[in-house]
Amino acid sequence: MLQNYLKITVRNLLKHKTHTFINVVGLAIGLACCILIVMFVQDELNYDRHHKHANRIYRVAGEAMFGGNHFNSVVAPAPLAQTLATDFPEVIAATHFRDRGSFLVKRDVQNYKEERAVFADNAVFEVFTIPLLAGDPATALSAPNAVAISAASAAKFFPESASLEDVIGKNLTFDNQAEYQITAVYEDMPANSHFHFDFLLAMEGLPESKNGMWLSNNFQTYLLLEEGASAIALEEKFPAMIEKYLGPQVQQMMGASLEDFEKAGNSLRYYLQPLIDIHLHSDLSQEFEPNGNITFVYIFSAIALFILLIACINFMNLSTARSAHRAKEVGIRKALGSFKSQLIGQFLTESVMLSFIALLLAMGMVELMLPWFNGLSGKALASNYFGSAQFTLGLLGTAVVVGLLAGSYPALFLSAFKPIRVLKEGSGVSKNNRSPILRKALVVFQFTATIALITGTIVINNQLGFIQSKKLGFNKEQVLVLHDVYALGNQVETFKNEMLQHPDVIHGTTTGYLPVSSNRSDTGFWPEGMSMQENPVSMQIWSVDDGYVPTMDMEILKGRNFSKEFGSDSTGIVLNERAVGLFGFDDPIGKRVNTVGWTPGKGLDPENILTYTVIGVVKNFHFESLKENITALGMRLGNSNSMMSLRFEVADVSGLLSFAKDKWNEFAPGQPFEYTFLDDRFSNMYTAEQRLGEIFSVFATLSILVACLGLFGLASFTAEQRTKEIGVRKVLGASIGSIIVLLSKEFTKWVLIANVIAWPVAYFAMNEWLQGFAFRIDLGWWIFAISGALALGIAILTVAYQAIKAAMANPIDALRYE
Repeated sequence: MLQNYLKITVRNLLKHKTHTFINVVGLAIGLACCILIVMFVQDELNYDRHHKHANRIYRVAGEAMFGGNHFNSVVAPAPLAQTLATDFPEVIAATHFRDRGSFLVKRDVQNYKEERAVFADNAVFEVFTIPLLAGDPATALSAPNAVAISAASAAKFFPESASLEDVIGKNLTFDNQAEYQITAVYEDMPANSHFHFDFLLAMEGLPESKNGMWLSNNFQTYLLLEEGASAIALEEKFPAMIEKYLGPQVQQMMGASLEDFEKAGNSLRYYLQPLIDIHLHSDLSQEFEPNGNITFVYIFSAIALFILLIACINFMNLSTARSAHRAKEVGIRKALGSFKSQLIGQFLTESVMLSFIALLLAMGMVELMLPWFNGLSGKALASNYFGSAQFTLGLLGTAVVVGLLAGSYPALFLSAFKPIRVLKEGSGVSKNNRSPILRKALVVFQFTATIALITGTIVINNQLGFIQSKKLGFNKEQVLVLHDVYALGNQVETFKNEMLQHPDVIHGTTTGYLPVSSNRSDTGFWPEGMSMQENPVSMQIWSVDDGYVPTMDMEILKGRNFSKEFGSDSTGIVLNERAVGLFGFDDPIGKRVNTVGWTPGKGLDPENILTYTVIGVVKNFHFESLKENITALGMRLGNSNSMMSLRFEVADVSGLLSFAKDKWNEFAPGQPFEYTFLDDRFSNMYTAEQRLGEIFSVFATLSILVACLGLFGLASFTAEQRTKEIGVRKVLGASIGSIIVLLSKEFTKWVLIANVIAWPVAYFAMNEWLQGFAFRIDLGWWIFAISGALALGIAILTVAYQAIKAAMANPIDALRYE
């Protein structure tokens, strides 16, 4: 029986080549999209699950209200890790990291810039699963000058070593100063981890880690709970911990109790984030790396499902639409004794076989699309269809389910024909019911999903365009940023002056503070004559030089910029408008503001009060993503030699870059020369949004393609069914234009109905997405009008070919039809 089903299936598919092609290609595109997105989603959901105790590892995060600002951060005080490990018996181990940015690392002479380096304590190997290939995890980071490195770094710096054991005991120099001894080599961290470190420097050698300050938050803290312990129950103990350790320091620093501090509108709480939730559910300040977003996982999954459904709908529509061509076959089979179940089996066999052919084609499409998709998603996914039994069974199961789902309605529809009626009338459907309601509904669903995707694409791209064109309060164009200028030693100023001699360079500044998102912290300030308790202002404080404001092309609204002509500027400060408002200054120039200074060995010292005099007010500028509101900022004169920014005026920058590199090699031979442009760094803040927009565009195009394949097939069938009617109309004087309108108007009506359904759905979804931006576009009516018109135009063009072909046919041939 099965052999007979297969034989008839092959004959039928070969007989209707166009119908078969449309169905196979449509299903293949849908399945290929599904496979790619399942690979993406599977990778996203498996982040950090390689750790042995992943379900019992938590990160401490903090939420605070202070000085007019709201903070959500992943950093905590230095003593928190030790406190958790000693004060709470349910905490088996606690570890913390201190990220200090990039390092210049060398073995002998040649320096390499290493971005993935962090300070860590020895408990890191107890909390996390970081397999050591050489060295002892119990003592690897116990010595102050110890460093554990990844296998990739060992191969990079010691390529001649016969084994990793040979690397142990050798030295590396960091930032041309500190020498560290390698005590361990560990496996490279998996790609699906929320952090990736190639160097773990011993926290024991970092004085900052030993201060007892609970008011300074710079460390990422993780803990491992014992089996069965409740994270919620542990969180409930945190307020008492804050009262015990933070309370006395607040009293000392602000002259007020913790209770009074909270009554003034301030607050602080710590909470626990499950390790396995960090990648998809956390977007706090000072994350180690940009995380994913569970919303994107939902969106991509929905898109894959929509495209697959659209492909299935094509199959159902075309199969039922062509029912008349198989009506006699069904009638004869029934007259010869075939049961309804046998006919259903025949049609489902055709459908499943088509699905498997589409699956094979889809796998080929995935191989072609995977490099592009990896570049788009920022991943390194690899197809391994038979590497996992679960994945293999999933693929085969999907093909069967899709085949059964797509073929179920046509099978039931065709097998229900009455043999007497079919053999008498030649068709199993009534002449006045050539377009069943279900078919219309399915086409409407197809275009509803397509229009929603088109709308999403337009909104995302417009928001990205808005971000790029918005006035930021500074000029991000034509600014060259040189990295790691501290490698120049005491020749930084000399090098900058040399660069300023270049005819295309008009301004220059040396500072690590750029108006783009970065891991920066806020400090408490208050106006002179008041206390911190009376009028606290939480404000970022940047160390800059006198060239910063002109280099960034910022606008001084009141007062002046820093100047070498004024020696008193060493205690001067330039505030932004937001800070002036929070301080309550009507006339800020000459006003004085205080903050607590840092004393070596003590940390933040309430006896060390620093006072700054306001010399200028700069117009508000965006120094974080446009997702955030502008907060208080102060700039003071100071040294911050991590970067040098140069404003230039030249169309071709190759000459400038060549000049800069030659000068760099002259002043810092053997040091890596690295640069970026400020506009690129600004754009990098929106990488996730750019990827989302590109993926939306691609999948919207694919959904349009699949929907149009189905519409093309339906239009072809409709024109074929109405061939005789068209011939009669032409003989009676109907014009070609009226025939085209006749065949197109029904499809146009379906797309218009789809618009009415898609618009509110798309509005709700995109409005929710835009709420993530403090500065955003308005969802104007024109966006929806464009998406609807685009879908309608594509549908009409798809139908037009068949309509024109039918309308221009010779009416004599039409009247001879059948």
